[in-house]
Amino acid sequence: MAFRIHPAIGIARLGTSEEFYLAPETRAGEPQEGSSVNGGLPIRPGTEDETISSADIRDADGRLKRQGVRFRIFSYPDDQITSFPTGAGEEITIGSTVDGKTVTDIAWMAHLANKKANNWVSPDDVGVVAYENGGLPDLRNDGFDGESDPSAPVRLKKLIIDAGPRALSGANASVAFDTATEASFLKEGAITPLPDYPKQFPDDGSFPDRITPAGEDITTLGEARTDDKGRLIMLAAYGRSTGFDQFALPLNDDVNNDKWFDDTSDGPVTAVITFDDGSTAEVAPAWVVNTDPAYAPQTLNVVSLWDEQLNTFLQHFDLNPSIWTGDGFVADYSPDFASEIYPVFLAASLQMWNTNLPASAIAAHRSVGMITAEDDPQSRLYVKMLIRDPNDPDHASTGAPMMPLALGDSGKAFLTVTETQYFFLMQWFDGKFTSAPATPMGPGETLDMVSMANCLGGRFSPGIDMTFITRDPQLYDPDWTNPGVGPFRVRAAPIDYEAVTSAPVLGIGYVPTRTDGAGVEPGDICKFMALPWHTDYNSCATHTPAPNPGGDIETPGAPGLFDGRNLSLFWSWPAQRPVAVYTFDDLVANGGSLPEQRFSVRGAGTVAEAGQAGPFPAANVGRFQKREDILTHWHRIGVIMQGAAIEDYPEGANPDFYLEVASLLDGPDDPVAPWPNTVVDDPHG
Repeated sequence: MAFRIHPAIGIARLGTSEEFYLAPETRAGEPQEGSSVNGGLPIRPGTEDETISSADIRDADGRLKRQGVRFRIFSYPDDQITSFPTGAGEEITIGSTVDGKTVTDIAWMAHLANKKANNWVSPDDVGVVAYENGGLPDLRNDGFDGESDPSAPVRLKKLIIDAGPRALSGANASVAFDTATEASFLKEGAITPLPDYPKQFPDDGSFPDRITPAGEDITTLGEARTDDKGRLIMLAAYGRSTGFDQFALPLNDDVNNDKWFDDTSDGPVTAVITFDDGSTAEVAPAWVVNTDPAYAPQTLNVVSLWDEQLNTFLQHFDLNPSIWTGDGFVADYSPDFASEIYPVFLAASLQMWNTNLPASAIAAHRSVGMITAEDDPQSRLYVKMLIRDPNDPDHASTGAPMMPLALGDSGKAFLTVTETQYFFLMQWFDGKFTSAPATPMGPGETLDMVSMANCLGGRFSPGIDMTFITRDPQLYDPDWTNPGVGPFRVRAAPIDYEAVTSAPVLGIGYVPTRTDGAGVEPGDICKFMALPWHTDYNSCATHTPAPNPGGDIETPGAPGLFDGRNLSLFWSWPAQRPVAVYTFDDLVANGGSLPEQRFSVRGAGTVAEAGQAGPFPAANVGRFQKREDILTHWHRIGVIMQGAAIEDYPEGANPDFYLEVASLLDGPDDPVAPWPNTVVDDPHG
């Protein structure tokens, strides 16, 4: 019998409240049998699957709740788990019986860190290409304390936040990853204190002139708890940012800001099961990523982390030879409509609620979302013609009306679906599909899929949940058919905690594309994301394509100012970073009919002035004009939810409207123009 933790990669999210809810365990937007509320909503703590409503977004004081992620253990017969999917898996909790033995305890361990300040910059739109053939981007905080080598001890000690490991066991236990709580680890299944573990936080004396825009320093990376069945709940921190010194402001970049920390983090999650006969069993480990809030949890990404991950495992790890072999995709494979084809159509439809589309485009997107398995694919060939082919560089550089309506990365101006998604779609258009998968995913495998499906895939510039490293085979444990491993698991670096005597414990760690087998350390996943994360979220509303096939026309005599001719704007992350929204309050005021849209990020400091330098005003709408403002206002942004999940929803209003709730941002009532939002007055006639 083998045991595995699921999800293989779990996502916890930041908030300002001590209260929390649990990560969703259903795919965003998907209809749920027996419920009017579609998938993707987080779960109320203390329940198995009761989803939250609009009343659960904030606590009684208006603070944004955090999202915890619930890790579970599943058992598998050894002979059933050398392929994917297996359809197998039975959850194991305290009190479960396995092969005649009763589980008396489950001990967990996690280790959280943040390495962003000692990492390389995230080069715009390039991603993993920057690391190929031995290449490296420029270094963040280059020259810090006279050092430009990321392995220099002074950089490893001062520029890495390392909370160290924490262990806990039993039901309803808890432990914090903060400066005050003693580190501990699992040794032969027993919790062992590490009182001398050299934790590293910004307030350890290294930076006496720190600045904290939100008024609170970074003193924790989160918390671990167990529920009444012994499952693990990992909680993220509070979304804080800390500048090294008084010269950290102003923030000069959307992605790479020197002299800054934030409190995102990541690290391995391990477990040991104890049985009533005194025997123990180790469990295949998982990984937790503590990242940005989900402001539109029910909106599905056209390309998700799951799509990226599946594409990588099919093409590099022989995950499912019925779909892909060394010779390419298998021509007679028939994808399942519900799980492998429809999610693309559903995602395209749902994103109309997060973006400023004209009426004709809204109707087209709604129509795509209504495609069913009973439809004749030949009647939808006009949709086929609009899907960018990821294998065709000309399509990858073509804007509207080609789909998806989002920016690309890795040298592509516009987003394409993955090669696997495109193959599935083309099979459907050719009439090759089924109404049920040959082998459905087991419950643990479904958690793996859902965890990643509710996160952003490309565009990775650099990303919002994880980054371009999702495409790198070197991130993962290649021995996935081993019963003690399983697919989609991070290739964790071993750490000998008993040998730790002094700082630094963590080194450079994982470097994309390298084949040296060094493994992934705590903090090695979040380090490729923006620093601080807030500024990237703020900026990624609308942008010009890069490269821009239409070309940018600069205003004569005004370097950096564009007048808008031939300048198309596209969204970066429309599912994860809403741009234009319909608000619930406006719906009520409008008698239950859809009102005009507002910008998701709105209020004082968000209005683009007509004469400001840089991209012309239409490209700057819906974001704070001073990056530092997002550091203190991020938790005030509202959340988009389906009407069926909104408290006091007006009788007669469509329950399938997706509306913004719980926003604490005030006016002004900025007008939201329909896409492409590029029509501006030409100052030169």
